[in-house]
Amino acid sequence: RPLPELYDLVEQALRDPSKAYDVVALNMPWLGRFAEQGTLSPLDDVLLDAPINPLDFHPSVWNTGRWNGRQYGIPIYCTVEVLIARRDLFEDSGTLYPRTFDETITAARAAHRPDKELYGIAWNGAPGMPIAHSFMIFLASSQGSVIDIPRKHENWLDTIDPRNPRLRINSEEGLITLDYMRQLAEVSPPGIETFDADRNLACFMAGHAAMSYSWTMRAARLEHELSSKVKRRVAYLTPPVHKGREITAPVGGFLLTIPGYVDPARKREVLNAVAWMASPEAMKAHVKNGFPVAPRFSVCADPEALASSPIVSFVDRMARRHELNTWSRPPVPDYIEIEQVLGTETFAAVFEGKPPKQALADAENAVYRAIRARGASPVRGRSMSVA
Repeated sequence: RPLPELYDLVEQALRDPSKAYDVVALNMPWLGRFAEQGTLSPLDDVLLDAPINPLDFHPSVWNTGRWNGRQYGIPIYCTVEVLIARRDLFEDSGTLYPRTFDETITAARAAHRPDKELYGIAWNGAPGMPIAHSFMIFLASSQGSVIDIPRKHENWLDTIDPRNPRLRINSEEGLITLDYMRQLAEVSPPGIETFDADRNLACFMAGHAAMSYSWTMRAARLEHELSSKVKRRVAYLTPPVHKGREITAPVGGFLLTIPGYVDPARKREVLNAVAWMASPEAMKAHVKNGFPVAPRFSVCADPEALASSPIVSFVDRMARRHELNTWSRPPVPDYIEIEQVLGTETFAAVFEGKPPKQALADAENAVYRAIRARGASPVRGRSMSVA
């Protein structure tokens, strides 16, 4: 299901005890919202005795289930946004794989041949969630973030007040990001302003794009589907960064949570079932069946898992180099409003001619209004002045 539709279903499942779910799967950025509402049951009181070893999980992934110092979710699978490229095209032309924004645009221009239905790069440009995600991901590669995060490390939530975030949408990094997105649009397939993740991947899989930004969960289809015209021709690359910035790739995926209405006497039993679903054996089966990123070290080291997809070892190396992040799409209570606002304002700036500075300022002000409407007292960030 599309994520906005899934969000509504999750909200109903957690708020209505008559649904009687024992376990609900949450998109990682939604955790803060539901934990703050009290609709999730904290797991710490039963986690110590459960057959789950937190140390077997990549720390950045395990921490996606934490909120306000308590564990609310267990990662069931994860996915990472990366750049994928046609290895055959790059090797034939002698072009180096891009590592920076500028190199990405240069490589895309070199490969862009509309007369042959080959385009430089595909990405998610549709209004709403698709372009909002793209903006947040590219912003992270500029070393920016939609909220002010003093120290971007695995425990970054400890450095902020997540209920009352200071926004950093209207920033120099935001301008860099919009400029990059505008340049991407010039070397993208026709209709890029309608591309969601499915259209993006379909374009690349059909051989019509030299590069694509893609989540690894979807990229697995490139090697497994019979219709793929790029099978065994794909290079998996770390996301390019603005010159001089550090490599960082966003982690996405789902958490298994226990609704707050579940009888406390049954919580241990339910968590044991969750432990089985998130066990190394179950995750190994997921990897072999096309979900090529397992959040557990033991699974990533398994020879069968490694042989199933080149993505497994690629992402594991990124994790060990601390190149994964969970802050680019921060799981704060206001995340949904941030996503909705960015989905409108960034689209206007990239495709409808709205001045980038004005779009960023309007986006930040709109999110602050949403925070005030929720009842918090927003702390103003160090935003740029807008001419």
